Amino acid sequence: MREVLDKNLYQQFVDFVNENELIKSGDRLVVAVSGGADSVCLFYLLLKFAKEHDIDLIVAHYNHSMRGREAIRDEKFVQELAEKEGTEFVCERATKGQIKGEESARNFRYNFLEKITGERGGDWIAVAHNKNDLAETLLLNLVRGTGIKGIRSIPVRRDRIIRPLLFAKRFEIEKYLRDRKISFCHDKTNDSPAFSRNFFRQSILPQLEKVNPRVIDSLERTAKIAQSYDDFVSNIAVSEIEKISRKEGKAVIVERKKFIKLSPVIQSEIVRILAEKFKFKTDFSSTHVDEILELIKNNVGKKHKLIAQRLKFELKSGKIIVTAQNKHEIAL
Repeated sequence: MREVLDKNLYQQFVDFVNENELIKSGDRLVVAVSGGADSVCLFYLLLKFAKEHDIDLIVAHYNHSMRGREAIRDEKFVQELAEKEGTEFVCERATKGQIKGEESARNFRYNFLEKITGERGGDWIAVAHNKNDLAETLLLNLVRGTGIKGIRSIPVRRDRIIRPLLFAKRFEIEKYLRDRKISFCHDKTNDSPAFSRNFFRQSILPQLEKVNPRVIDSLERTAKIAQSYDDFVSNIAVSEIEKISRKEGKAVIVERKKFIKLSPVIQSEIVRILAEKFKFKTDFSSTHVDEILELIKNNVGKKHKLIAQRLKFELKSGKIIVTAQNKHEIAL
């Protein structure tokens, strides 16, 4: 029975990778391995897949330097794991006090992974989010009021980041490791209800499962539906941008009269897309979008909006002018 379960999990992994066209023969993958159950499982699934499909793996570990001896233990564990399996290992440690909260930790980790991928000629960054992570993220975003983009939760692919384990539930991952007697590290911070995600994991989802035992699958379907709607809106917005805007030097010029005739949903998406064109994405919130739309709609008083001293939306002569700001331009 154990062999059947193991084969099923690996076959699900292979099917998921192929259906989503995540990896092809000859690719080089940077695999983010924290030492926890999810990333260790991903590593072993990829290790088997790599041998069958001529894939090159690099194990990457980022030490946030926030958990003292426990963090050192995790780093050593991942290094020994990689060496045991004959896989290249790279690691980076944050300096003491460098990390300022959860979002900061995430940014430093992904910057490290992107850097290693560039230096080592990697094709993809593989991270170990699973189906439970997707459900928890959807609920968190729903409570935070992030809208349809938040409800679509965690994408299978974003830029060079792929999530080949997103099909599996946490209990399946832990069973796979337990049945094979594969060890992993436990991060004690995952037990603390002080963190929002842990609260949803420990309290909210178990209660929802009493109403619907398959709630995680239901939330996954909801995320996929939201993704389809969001992609549809995004495609329309891209098409409209081509009709009502032009690039002029380092600025994007949008015809205001044509813009305000569009649906509010399309207007919001256009603002987000314009921000992304100027590499302003992770810290560009729905509040920023609302403020910019209010500026454009009212067209009174102050005729510009500066976001985080980096991105400027300005009204001038019936145009919406979008520019990125540097220190010298701000000083002026």
